[in-house]
Amino acid sequence: MSDLSASFAEYQPDLPAGRTLLDAVLSEAAREDLGVLAALQVRVRGGSERELVDRLARALDDERRAVVVARVGGVVAGYANVAFLPQHPVDGAPGGYYLTGVTVDHPWRRRGLGRLLTRWRMAWVWERDTDVRCFVSSANRASIDLHLALGFTVVRTGRSFQGITFAAGEGVLMSARRSAAPPA
Repeated sequence: MSDLSASFAEYQPDLPAGRTLLDAVLSEAAREDLGVLAALQVRVRGGSERELVDRLARALDDERRAVVVARVGGVVAGYANVAFLPQHPVDGAPGGYYLTGVTVDHPWRRRGLGRLLTRWRMAWVWERDTDVRCFVSSANRASIDLHLALGFTVVRTGRSFQGITFAAGEGVLMSARRSAAPPA
């Protein structure tokens, strides 16, 4: 099992003074984006660029996965993933489409990119299925509040979901169902 560490941004429920929401262009990642995305991930959270490029390349080759890139003024400011995961045999997390991670570069944080990337992925899933899921560390209040605001509800809490354990000791499994109204 891998550990979902507490590498998320500090929680600030309001837009910090002097910050404005960004007007970003979102698109599915292409092969030429992989090096930039891997470098961004290493800069923000660490890891191996080579391993990240390989993982992202596999995502691009899988029709049940997507990687979305956010650009501001042509600069890659962040990206996010979505993947179809089977029911987990140990922790019982249900099978289906999961939002599996958001990475936003430090200068662009707290400006609405996480919301934009999440809404894009929700729409992508809803073209394929009626339900979208995510799991979040219980210590990541910013992510929990974002997902609740976008229509997710808490399914249950647990020590692991889809084989991922949580540094805070507990995770939150959430789900949103497609409706006639798009997410806010």
